Amino acid sequence: MLFEYTYKIENRAKIIDEQRVLMLAHRMLPEYVFDTSQLENNPLTFPEVKTLLDGVTIGGHKISDVEQVLNIKNAWMILLNLIKNDEFTLSVGIFNQINEAIAKNEALYAGKFRNGSVQIAGTQSYQAPKHTELESIFTNEIHAIIDDFSPVEQAIRLFLWGSLNQFYWDGNKRTSRIIANGILISAGIGIFNIKSSDILEFNTLMTSFYDTRDANNITRFLAEKCITYLQD
Repeated sequence: MLFEYTYKIENRAKIIDEQRVLMLAHRMLPEYVFDTSQLENNPLTFPEVKTLLDGVTIGGHKISDVEQVLNIKNAWMILLNLIKNDEFTLSVGIFNQINEAIAKNEALYAGKFRNGSVQIAGTQSYQAPKHTELESIFTNEIHAIIDDFSPVEQAIRLFLWGSLNQFYWDGNKRTSRIIANGILISAGIGIFNIKSSDILEFNTLMTSFYDTRDANNITRFLAEKCITYLQD
């Protein structure tokens, strides 16, 4: 399932260095994990997330909330190790590996394309592709998503495409966002992150995108607010 937009994404990214972006990603990991968990309505605060990532247990929260945060961190570490070892690709295998880590103990089946129908809360007319079509959609559309585009546009398009098609039972936006980061980090450009302060705007624009497949507004938002470029 593809989508349309006419918004022109400015290709102002200057390729710096993959290793420097990897260092940035490691340093800012608590922020990225916290922002991602906030998008899932996770109640853990930033200090609590940082404490968990430092390897210290915390109390007073549901096990599922703590696991969700650790799953996000583990998925990020898988991505960073894949990039470091020059093993990151836009393949079904990598998508499944990231989703398995992200949705562990949360999705009906983590790390595998869904085998049934899903819905997205809050949408009015959105219908996800049939599960029997998912493999062919991935194979036939992945090149149209990334070919002949700059890394920044590839990352945004990949994120929207993965979110729209709902390949998995759960964790689709989280999976797609991490894969999108794989594109930007591998290109030595920067990081793709949706800040917790922008949750309402993001959710509103995504709901409209799901219902209309018009990606203009959400593309503008992602391009202008969600890409952190590594500076010289």
